[in-house]
Parts: sequence; structure tokens; C-alpha cells
Amino acid sequence: MANFVERRAFNIIGIFDGLEDYLNTGDPVVREWFLVKSNFWPIFLVGLYLLTIKVIGPSFMRDRKPFELRKTMIIYNLFLVATYFACVSLVIYGMTKSDPMAMCKDTVVTKKDYTYLMATCGWVIYLLKYLEFLDTIFFILRKKRQAYHKSPCHSPCLTSTLWLIFFRTERSGFQAYPIIINSVIHIVMYSYYGLAAMGPSVRKYLWWKRYLTIAQMVQFILIILFVTVVMPLTGCSAAKTSIYINVVAAALFLFCSIISIDIPSNRKS
Repeated sequence: MANFVERRAFNIIGIFDGLEDYLNTGDPVVREWFLVKSNFWPIFLVGLYLLTIKVIGPSFMRDRKPFELRKTMIIYNLFLVATYFACVSLVIYGMTKSDPMAMCKDTVVTKKDYTYLMATCGWVIYLLKYLEFLDTIFFILRKKRQAYHKSPCHSPCLTSTLWLIFFRTERSGFQAYPIIINSVIHIVMYSYYGLAAMGPSVRKYLWWKRYLTIAQMVQFILIILFVTVVMPLTGCSAAKTSIYINVVAAALFLFCSIISIDIPSNRKS
């Protein structure tokens, strides 16, 4: 019995050691960056976020009136738009200066070429995923929590975790393409939310609100097609983790978008 318990314990330790080794197979430069190298801080931030939206936030707002936060939300959304736009622009610029086929193979990030610029932009976008935790917190402070629960596709914890795995395991630059697709959609979304926060005088011009969910759905379809069709045809290589995550996550979010397509607003109201 004692030997059996020891073997089980050894096997469990071996699994975690193997997982830790795999999560360190990405580019050695990128793995040293903030919120990529550490196992503690990503878990801490996700845990703090869950504690805030489940316990701290509702308790804090229980006997309080909703906060308006209009100016805060305008600045927040437009900051996200500007940052996403700058990162996408720099990534595209770096791609025009690089060999597309070389990006689809194992590459080494170095300050001597544009791989460092593109990787840095991808890392900044990854950091934005943690900043986007504020989406839900704003819902709670405005007592719009019910509207948030109607959106099954909004999962910032899952998104930030998937991006962490990408940066810890991926060496190929192929991920730049899904990043561009995803970021363009975020630019459109946060542009809408920032304009909507300006009030009724602006909202009446936002007739394209109904197309946001459709744009999200198109995004997920494009990502699936890129990973399963375009990448193999072009001979690109990538970590199996990245392929699985792209396909499964995009399919899951596509399903969520389909079942929530009649929801008036997926993120804010």
C-alpha cells in the first residue's frame, strides 16, 4: 500500500514537472517578460478578479447607488482602441519588413530585427486582456450585473490564460495573423462602447451595433479556417497547443456568439 501511494505521488509530481517543462518551450526571450515568466502573478490576478466579481464587488455595491462612470468608461474604451490600433499597425508594419514564410517557422525573437517589435506588440495586447477585467467590474459598479450574465461569450479569465499558454509555448510567428484578426474586432467593439458611453446624442448614430456579434462570429470562423486550412497549405509550423487552443476556443466562442445573437448588448448597456 505504501509503495502504491508513493508511486501515485511520484506520477502526479512527474505530470506537473512535465507540464512545467512544456510551458517553458516557447521563445526564451519572451518567456522572461512580465506576466509570462511568473506562474504566480497570472493566477493571482485571475483569482483576485474572480473574488472581486463574485464577493467583493457585489458586497460593496449591495446598499449603494450605481456609479455613473461615464467619463471613466469613455477614457477606458478609447485607450483600448488606441492601444490595439497602435499594436496592430506595428505588427503589420513588422510583417511587411519580414519574410512571411520565415514567420511561419520556429523563429528567434531578437532586438536585431522586427521579430522583437512584433512580439512586444503581441505582449502588450496580452497585457490588455488583464486590463479588460475592468469590463465586468464596471458592470458591477453600475449595477448592470444581470446584463453581464446574459453574455456567455465574455470570459476574460479564459482569454488571459490562453494567451499566457501561447506566450509560454509558441515559437512560430504564425500567431500574428489570429492576433491581428482578434485585435481588429476589439478596435471596432471598443470604439462602439466608447462612443456609446458619450450619451444618447451619439448613440443614435450607432446603427451598426447589431453587427458587432456578427463581426465576432466572422472572426472566429476566419481563425478556424486560418489554422486548419491556410496554415497547413502554406507549410507553416506551430506548437500543437496553439493549434488546439485556436480551434477549440474559436469554436466555443462561435457557439456562444450564435446562442447570444439576439442579446441587445454583449458587453455593456
